Amino acid sequence: MIIPRDKLKKLVLKSGLVDPIELEQAEKSSIDLNKPLEDVLIERGVILEKFLGQTIAAEIGYPYADLRDHKIKKELLELLPEDAATKRKAVVFEKEGSRLKVAFENPKDVESVDYVKKKLSAPIFVHYTFSSVIDELLDQYHKDIKKSYQKLIEENILVAKNEGAVGGEDLPVVKILNSILEYAASERASDAHIENVGDRVITRFRVDGKLRDVLELPTSIQSGLITRIKIISNLRTDEHRIPQDGRFRFKHRNDDISVRVSILPTNRGEDVVLRLLSAAARPKTLEDLGLAGTNLRLVKEGMLISHGLILATGPTGSGKTTTLYNILSLLNTASVNICTIEDPIEYGLERISQMQINPKAGLTFASGLRSILRHDPNIILVGEIRDQETAEIAIHAALTGHIVLSSLHTNDAISTIPRLYDLGAQSYLIGSTLNLIISQRLIAKNCTSCLVKETIKKSVLDDFTKEFGKELIADFTSGKVEARKGKGCPECSGSGFRGRIGIFEVLKVSDSLRELIFDKSSIQTMLTQAKKDGFKLMVEDGLEKVAAGLTTIEEVLQAVRE
Repeated sequence: MIIPRDKLKKLVLKSGLVDPIELEQAEKSSIDLNKPLEDVLIERGVILEKFLGQTIAAEIGYPYADLRDHKIKKELLELLPEDAATKRKAVVFEKEGSRLKVAFENPKDVESVDYVKKKLSAPIFVHYTFSSVIDELLDQYHKDIKKSYQKLIEENILVAKNEGAVGGEDLPVVKILNSILEYAASERASDAHIENVGDRVITRFRVDGKLRDVLELPTSIQSGLITRIKIISNLRTDEHRIPQDGRFRFKHRNDDISVRVSILPTNRGEDVVLRLLSAAARPKTLEDLGLAGTNLRLVKEGMLISHGLILATGPTGSGKTTTLYNILSLLNTASVNICTIEDPIEYGLERISQMQINPKAGLTFASGLRSILRHDPNIILVGEIRDQETAEIAIHAALTGHIVLSSLHTNDAISTIPRLYDLGAQSYLIGSTLNLIISQRLIAKNCTSCLVKETIKKSVLDDFTKEFGKELIADFTSGKVEARKGKGCPECSGSGFRGRIGIFEVLKVSDSLRELIFDKSSIQTMLTQAKKDGFKLMVEDGLEKVAAGLTTIEEVLQAVRE
């Protein structure tokens, strides 16, 4: 921490923009989790990052550099070599006359400032910015990583061929796998696929929800590569006939990445999918997820109710677990005991008891939930409600004074209620316990480096009108609101998109809606009442993000059709 904790507390309280109770809760979490107070304040949305940065910078006597999502010119960035920038946590971001503007994690570190000044051989203008921002900026040293990784992999394939080194422990295969993992992490891939297509092995990355080919490997390397993956995942290397699942971890710069491994036997050998779960890439606030306006307010209000059921719904890969984890992080203080039962455990959370289901050993969601209830919990996360038994135990836990968070596979928020009926839950219990339903999808965000105005195609507008009517897109058809899209650039690898964001519908269960649940009214009747209560459809949230230039109408259409 660049300034003492007590001093920071006084500064933010003096601003009048921070509630003392929220500050006290953030400080408790900071101590419990052993995290800097400033990080917790930002993650919890207690204070805006820019304001906190300016406050800290003013206190230490340096200007604040607001560089989140800032793109630095290559010629400026490379004035300071990457190893020096990483070691000293400093980045050159602008030139002003003969002086270079340099952002430091700690401008009061005289040794680092002097070192950078000598390295640049130029006068510098020292600025302060957050450590997490410096880490983001350091990633910009790797814009041309594809060629370097391809070259490294090709060199090791050549060594493997010449030396016959295709066994799991042979160094070339180890280097090839390490390069693939580093490449995937640098490209922000959520998944890496290694597949035999007959005459070659294709490596594909899923970036921003879309798969694309990135590398080709000879088939001679496939066996050794998969054996290496099995070894580090603690899987059986002599088993090739049945699917296997495992996991391992690796470090990418300052990021700790957990990898889930799925190996599937096919007619051409074994194919592999690696799911990369980056701790650094996780959205840190509800706002980062894409929640805003009324939806954000409803979630913040709903999670503070002392008991009841909060459900996240949507298809696989729609970000339900990430949303629930973010809510848990906000609720995680020293005054509560939080327990989870998951399949699998996506991320490790500090000061939270997390349990992985193991059906072979008799540990299911239902049996694990029973055990958790004997562990004196205040808050419980059940990874997914899959059957009647789990639904009944979760609802009874919510009824007896616990906050219970879980997920369901439904297409929209209102469909969650009949889905609970289908699982055998009694209507009076659902109505008594259900507080909040968050339905969501993930969509690709426009790349901000190549954003241009877009004229929406007539065919797209016609498709939208058929499904949702004219009223929702009246502002776009009238020209009142302009759409935007990324045209494609090196920053987004020509795709026009960079990163993903959620679109949501948040259904607060009001007293009037509870009455309809008790009566087992039709979905349409409940939806009509919800709209009267202010409920906003997911497609409406998506269109607001289109109007804000965050995404395209095609992305929204594709997502809501899932």
